[in-house]
Amino acid sequence: MRQVRACTLERPNRPGRRSLTGRTVEGLRALRMVGAAAVIVAAVALRQFIIEPTLVDGTSMENYLLDGERVAVNKTAYWFHEPERGDIIICHYPDRSERFVKRIIAFGGETITIDGGYVYIDGEQLDETAYAGDWYGHITRLVTTRGSRNGVYTVPEGYVFVMGDNRNLSHDSRASDVGPIACEQVLGKAVAVVWPFTVLRSIG
Repeated sequence: MRQVRACTLERPNRPGRRSLTGRTVEGLRALRMVGAAAVIVAAVALRQFIIEPTLVDGTSMENYLLDGERVAVNKTAYWFHEPERGDIIICHYPDRSERFVKRIIAFGGETITIDGGYVYIDGEQLDETAYAGDWYGHITRLVTTRGSRNGVYTVPEGYVFVMGDNRNLSHDSRASDVGPIACEQVLGKAVAVVWPFTVLRSIG
């Protein structure tokens, strides 16, 4: 039997194919660095100006938002349209640096009061069934905002009146040391719960 010897064929050089020079390698490395820097800048810009995750700290928004959840905040939401009643926003309280998660209840020029356990805007009961908890019809923390009279308060123009969904425990615009929130202190609109992953959901 004839023995066949395995052999390795040499691959012929392809015309026009050249090895990378040191200068070319350095150029590719520079491009990679520029690309990585661009990704970092884009991520920082996204967080700084567009979408930022924010921690829900405390129980004032239960049961709609829970302590420890993180929400995605759209910082550009009100660049294109006005806030709407019921929006959940991130805001600063007057003379405070902390961020608070609250719900918009009333706007400038509107009169708000709490009577019989319900919120009234300009004399009409506010329908809050979409996010109501067991406090609905049983709100005991009344409006004591500076400038209110007998629990009735008119929101000044350029401000919003906010409350937490956990109405009888939330410290919000009803309190004399908080009051209405200037529109420029509204940082953005909460649009989704993004943490924990097991409870991912949009916020309507």
